[in-house]
Amino acid sequence: MLTSIDAAQINGETEMKRWLMDILACPAPECKNELHLDVYKSHMVESDGEDVEEIDEALITCPKCDRWYPVIDGIACMLPDDLRMTGKQRIEEEAFLERWKDKVTSNIINEGIPFGAKP
Repeated sequence: MLTSIDAAQINGETEMKRWLMDILACPAPECKNELHLDVYKSHMVESDGEDVEEIDEALITCPKCDRWYPVIDGIACMLPDDLRMTGKQRIEEEAFLERWKDKVTSNIINEGIPFGAKP
């Protein structure tokens, strides 16, 4: 299984596809567990004569270690914890939590790893 990947690395496209969940694993070194996906915003496109869902905004969670990873603008943001704690990435992920706070579970909002929403 792959540990950290976005849709662009798979096939040059910019939107995440649901099938990526079949190959993704939690990137935390001590974990590597299967992940769960909650889609908040998606759209359908035609590909080879079939309708395919492209995921714009979603939450990827690990049931083993309780980490969460956002999908923002079709990209799964699966960076190591230390790279998510400061700077632009932290700002983007806090904005994601605020934008979807009505759909994100309270344990992620309150006690998420590596961080929860601002009080």
